[in-house]
Amino acid sequence: MSDSNGRSTERQSDTAYRIIKLAILNGELYPGALLQEQDLIERFQLGRTPIREGIQRLLMESLVYSIPRKGVFVTQISSNDVRDVFELRCKLDTFAAELAAKRATDQEITTMLDLITDSEHFSEDEKVLFDEKLHALIYKAAHNAELAKTLERLYQQSVRLFSIKGFKREPLESMHQELQAIVEAIKNRNPEKAAEAALLHVKSRNWFEDMSQF
Repeated sequence: MSDSNGRSTERQSDTAYRIIKLAILNGELYPGALLQEQDLIERFQLGRTPIREGIQRLLMESLVYSIPRKGVFVTQISSNDVRDVFELRCKLDTFAAELAAKRATDQEITTMLDLITDSEHFSEDEKVLFDEKLHALIYKAAHNAELAKTLERLYQQSVRLFSIKGFKREPLESMHQELQAIVEAIKNRNPEKAAEAALLHVKSRNWFEDMSQF
């Protein structure tokens, strides 16, 4: 975010949250890793308070967990979970997009369209944040709190699994086109098209060497 003079207005705590979260999602901070405050301060050149505030937000998202007198650790995840996560997202992402096409408010649709337009401000390294933010808007627009909560957890699991297994993510441009197709279908109140576009988006990832069985 920038002010009228183009200077960054992002708060230090927001910066800490974003940078640490990216490091977790990209696998730089590996599952089970202990988050040492001083290491994070030196690594990311941020103050102790912003680091602590960023970690508090990550605790709320269950990306990290705390053990009294031992510290804060990156939440564990197993590469064996790939098939489970894939199968669930194929079903639930499509269902969320379908519901969003039926239930999204005009304001929610406008917010999605604005994010699609603003995607140019995300770098290739930050494309996972754009992808996550757009998915979160779709999940919210489905107006099913339990579905949104489940999908947000599955989304973060899938991103981390991709990093752990060393999968190469698609270019931001391709991701933009796929997400735009979902949002356009939601805007046009077409549940079938929205579900179809959402399924295509999930399956476009290289989850397995052989996708023929799916």
